[in-house]
Amino acid sequence: MLIRRIGAPLVVTAALLATSCSPSEAPDPRAAEAAAIQTLDEQWSATAARNDLDGTVAFYAPDAVLLGPNAPIARDAKAIREAWAGMLGPNSAVSWKVTKVEVAKSGELGYLYGTYSLAIKVPKAPVNDTGKMLEVWKKQADGKWKCIVDTFNSDLPVPAPPPAGKK
Repeated sequence: MLIRRIGAPLVVTAALLATSCSPSEAPDPRAAEAAAIQTLDEQWSATAARNDLDGTVAFYAPDAVLLGPNAPIARDAKAIREAWAGMLGPNSAVSWKVTKVEVAKSGELGYLYGTYSLAIKVPKAPVNDTGKMLEVWKKQADGKWKCIVDTFNSDLPVPAPPPAGKK
């Protein structure tokens, strides 16, 4: 009788201890994946800052799109390269900084947003722009992250239209 009284609570206690000490689910890899994307993006910004066109476009996936301001969607590698060729050069300074990175629970997609700065020194029409950017990254079949959607737009106000009658 005493064994039954002590035995039942002992069995329940042992079961609770066994389940609480069992290994939990696998750790969530999203923080590590977000850090990996941020590191890649920092490398990308540094590559663009060096005006390295080939290196800059290498961060895009083969099926990526670039949604630049005041331009049609760049839907292929050639169009993306042409868009970047217009921004990079010996008189250009471009950089960006990440504000936030997040990776989907599936671990296959991530996004980031942040701010950018672009300066192009040309005699008659210099460009000094700052704005915001958004990138969507996708883990490729080889396990590497590549940008699949890239967009940015200016914080500068839209220029006023010319006065009526003047063109």
